[in-house]
Amino acid sequence: MRGKGRATIQFGCCYNYAADRDGNPPGIVRDESVDPLPPLLAAMARRLVLWRVLPPSCVPDSCIVNVYDVDDCIPPHVDHHDFLRPFCTASFLAEAPILFGRDMRVVAPGEFSAAASIPLPVGSVLVLAGNGADVAKHCVPAVPAKRISITFRKMDASKVPFGFRPDPLLQSLAAAVVRPAMTAASAPPNRAAWEQGQGEPAKHATPQQQQQQPAAPLYQAAAAVRAGQTQSQSPGGGVPFSLSTDEFPALGASPASGRRPGRR
Repeated sequence: MRGKGRATIQFGCCYNYAADRDGNPPGIVRDESVDPLPPLLAAMARRLVLWRVLPPSCVPDSCIVNVYDVDDCIPPHVDHHDFLRPFCTASFLAEAPILFGRDMRVVAPGEFSAAASIPLPVGSVLVLAGNGADVAKHCVPAVPAKRISITFRKMDASKVPFGFRPDPLLQSLAAAVVRPAMTAASAPPNRAAWEQGQGEPAKHATPQQQQQQPAAPLYQAAAAVRAGQTQSQSPGGGVPFSLSTDEFPALGASPASGRRPGRR
């Protein structure tokens, strides 16, 4: 039926869009036990922070996977303030628009009238913050094809479920040292000098100069990483943080080899 909802999978916490039959108000249900972020989604959350899509103050510890069939939609709403701002949503399988507006109305099943529309291409990530997250409502009208969206959010510390255990590796990102991006205003005339000033060997330096000045890790985490992983201490005393090239293997490939079955 056109305009019906979509299937959802929640990780990190369970939350209600409206009061449920047990009388729980909208928001995070603190006495509900939910699986944590699986490794693949946790790896995505880490990259969102390391790539500066989300700030270290909003390292995701929960997410919701929305699975749309043809004609499924999300009605106008503002995300609950049990979750911090900013948060973001990633889109897969098919493009769809997202609508924004302070006052929105239903035109027909799965169709809404709004002030603005933004396309969500496959593989895109949309960050919601400020008025776009707190004042304007947003919705996804009936989609023309099957699609999946994954929304990553950080829970308010006072609203986390009872017994919630944060992922150590994600938790460490809150204290990670992320090198600021170089801008045209801050970049010196000599890029090699700038790279050396950042603690990295200049790309234009000789091999002998590079050996004399080893590269410092780009990201350093202040907390211990997940048990079972060993990493050497960095010169600054932090724990280097790195991403494995096998975290996102090709479809059908084994994480260990990164190759597709039946191929060498």
